[in-house]
Amino acid sequence: MARVGRKRVLQWIKEDYATNPVRFTTEVCGMTLNLMAAIILMWYSPNPPMFWAYIFFILASGLLMVAAFSRKSFGFTFMYIVYLMIDGIGFLKTLL
Repeated sequence: MARVGRKRVLQWIKEDYATNPVRFTTEVCGMTLNLMAAIILMWYSPNPPMFWAYIFFILASGLLMVAAFSRKSFGFTFMYIVYLMIDGIGFLKTLL
């Protein structure tokens, strides 16, 4: 049973890549940058270097916003625009 589900997921990933490889790569890069930011926060907790965490979060939000716009997803596009604003304000506060 699990193999059938796994095969379907793998097929879905292959189809998504075949449909738009640039968008797929953009999404994977965005997710990777988000994970890197989360790892920075986890590794250096309780006093993480917020400058670098915000850099990764901002880059990730920008990439994921472009990918969501490419998918014509209003909800995710709006959400990543809001994330960009939140992270941008946090980044500015970190610099000042």
